[in-house]
Amino acid sequence: MGKPEPGSRVERQRMARRRRFRRSTAVTVGVVLGAAAIVGSGTGADTRLLHILDVSKREPIASSADRPKASASSSSSGSQSAERSGTDARPKPSVKPSPTASPSPTVKPAPAPPTTSLGVSQVLTSAQQPAQVGAIFSGSMSGGHFCTGSVVDSPSGNMIVTAGHCLTVGTSTTAVFVPDYRDGSAPLGVWQISNVVEASAWTSNQDPDDDVAFALLKPLNGKTIESVTGSYTLDTDAVSSGNVQLTGYPETTDEPISCTGSASGFSASQLQVYCTGYPAGTSGSGWIADYDPTTGTGSLVGVIGGYETGGNTPDVSYSPLFNDNVRVLYDQAVTLAG
Repeated sequence: MGKPEPGSRVERQRMARRRRFRRSTAVTVGVVLGAAAIVGSGTGADTRLLHILDVSKREPIASSADRPKASASSSSSGSQSAERSGTDARPKPSVKPSPTASPSPTVKPAPAPPTTSLGVSQVLTSAQQPAQVGAIFSGSMSGGHFCTGSVVDSPSGNMIVTAGHCLTVGTSTTAVFVPDYRDGSAPLGVWQISNVVEASAWTSNQDPDDDVAFALLKPLNGKTIESVTGSYTLDTDAVSSGNVQLTGYPETTDEPISCTGSASGFSASQLQVYCTGYPAGTSGSGWIADYDPTTGTGSLVGVIGGYETGGNTPDVSYSPLFNDNVRVLYDQAVTLAG
């Protein structure tokens, strides 16, 4: 993907943001080597030590512009960032065959408890994957999925939340949301996104603290998305620590992955979590606190996005802090939904 011109306003802004984020991460070579030894031994590895190890591999945030689905090639230092209405650019696993649609929405029972170990992702079985989580496709299921979204409770019952860099603000989007997607099938239907709400700080300047989007969905066969899938509640009390459940769709696979991770503060306005193997396509994955695997319910306290549009390594992910600004954005979406 393209880089900003050296010395340009965009480059200066991004460098300033990078300097702010790195203020608290300056360490000696001895500390870095010590952290690496701890991680390598498998004992005492926490997200803050992983953050120290990751500093030298960060790249500037990519510019935000519509584009078609990116190719499956990537390097180990590739950014997780996705251009808006385009693809997430984390390292990609092997490509699977093109999907085919399956139309009629039906209500799915609550998922079976996932069996993930703390910080380690696994591919979910069909019985384990939550109905509230789905893949976001470009135009149709044949267009390829590039981000992940989650159904959030709303008065109209027609709302999902994802990362701001996944969608284009307004009504011009052609993207669709496919909940419970798996192996090319859409057991709960293909839902057209009708409107996208983002903060002006994101649309005008790609501020990582505002990398959040709420999207409204058209009814399908007379039903709302929430009546078919259920939903997560929105928590904007600035939760900054605790275990969270992340479920997302890697861009070049057709089954969701899930992980229980320990979230912590990365900065005053950003969260971080260590969960292995979250590559391209998992941007927008919800961070679910107080997750109840028997009912499949919980509270949304973040989405993969924010710093470096979610992270430039598959094993450490970031999120904007869900605070009053996110609540204002949600309220705007509620008003638009009517």
